[in-house]
Order: sequence, then C-alpha cells, then structure tokens
Amino acid sequence: MPLDWTLIAPEAALGPDRLAGRLQGLIEDGRLAPGTRIPSERELAEKLRISRASVREALRELELRGLVNRKPGRGTIVTGADRPDLHARQLGDMDDAARLVHEVMDLRSAVEPPVAARAAVRATDGDLQHLADLLSRAEAERERDNRTALIELDGAFHVAVAKAAHNPMLTRLLEATNEWVGPSRDPQYQSTERLATSLRAHRRILAAIISHDSEAAAQAMADHLVEVQGMIIDTLEHGGPAPTHPGTA
Repeated sequence: MPLDWTLIAPEAALGPDRLAGRLQGLIEDGRLAPGTRIPSERELAEKLRISRASVREALRELELRGLVNRKPGRGTIVTGADRPDLHARQLGDMDDAARLVHEVMDLRSAVEPPVAARAAVRATDGDLQHLADLLSRAEAERERDNRTALIELDGAFHVAVAKAAHNPMLTRLLEATNEWVGPSRDPQYQSTERLATSLRAHRRILAAIISHDSEAAAQAMADHLVEVQGMIIDTLEHGGPAPTHPGTA
C-alpha cells in the first residue's frame, strides 16, 4: 500500500531535522523499503505543505546518513543501511574517501545554491557577459578535448557565480572551497562524460541567472551538485581512484 505522506505533515512542519528523523524512522521500520522512490522535492513540499528548502535539507541529511541515494533523472531512492562502505549511517562510520565526498559536497550544497540565487538577483551585465565568455571558452576547449583547460574553467565558473553575488566574503569562501577540492581536478579523476555533464549544468545555471530567476538558479546549482556527487561516488564504487579532495564541478 502506498505511503500516505500527509500522515507525517504535522512533524514535517517542525523543520528539516524533524522531517529527516521521521523519514529515517519509516526507512528503519520498513515502510520505506530499499528501492523505494521518494517523491521529488516539489511534490513532497506540496504534500507536506512546507518549503522545498526544508525538504532539500532533510533529504540531504538522509543522504549523509547513508539512507538514500540522490541522482538527477532517478530522484531520491531509499538504499537502507546495507552498504557500509559508501553509505554508512553516520559520517564517522564511512571510509575516508566516502566521508570526504560527503563532507565536501555537503559544504558545497549548503553554500553554492543560495549564492547562485543571489547572483540571479544581483548580477550586472558585465557579470553575465563574463559568465557567458567562460562557457564559450569551455565549449571551445571541449571541442579540442583539452581537459586541463576545462577543469580550470570549471572552477572559474563557480567563482564567477560567487562574484556575481557581489559579496566579497562569499567570493573568498568559494575561492577557499576551490582550493580544498583542487586536487580532485587532476585529469585522472575526470571523464569526458563528467566534464560534458558539468558544462550542460553550467548552461542551465547561467540561463536562470540571466533570467533573474533566483529559485531556478538555486535549484539548477543544487541539481548540479547532486549530479557531481553521484558521479564521484560511482567512480569510487567501480574501483576508480579515490579523490584526495572530491567535488569538482
């Protein structure tokens, strides 16, 4: 029998932490079995009459606990706790590579979507032109299959989004984050598919910023980071090299 999501609405209204706890309880008692697809952020927010931001934070917390797997195109899938190597219940139980993936991407997911939202509101014509120029250069380097240049332009795009928010402290934070994830930008951790996927995501982010649609910009950035995390974890799952500092996007 399908779960009646409205039954958890009163608890969900208390905030993302309470929602995450309620969903974890449903997973642990088997009402949300492994393989179950949780409704999208928008659908769940409407059913529970709460903000999408609260739903997003709750699902991110479940992902950190290793209870769900979030991938664009597939949605949020319940995994349970049967994969301790990559999906341990607590960050402290993860192996070093998986823990680093979750910690860095959790930081980026907390910071970059709201930064993109601010950029959509505050970006000047000069900012928009600079972002467009970075994407044009990336397109040219993709045609040349110049991964080194693509990786540099990838990081530059995210910093440029922060600069378009016109808050020097946010820019400094993104620049620091770039340093932390820098080693993962080594070409050995990149694939043509990953770089092409990031480039498509950057186009969606820029389109939202150009439209001055703050919600769409935040969502595009959030989706992009979920996608990147999924690709990194797929690399780890299939025996690829573990990034020293994951999070390239």
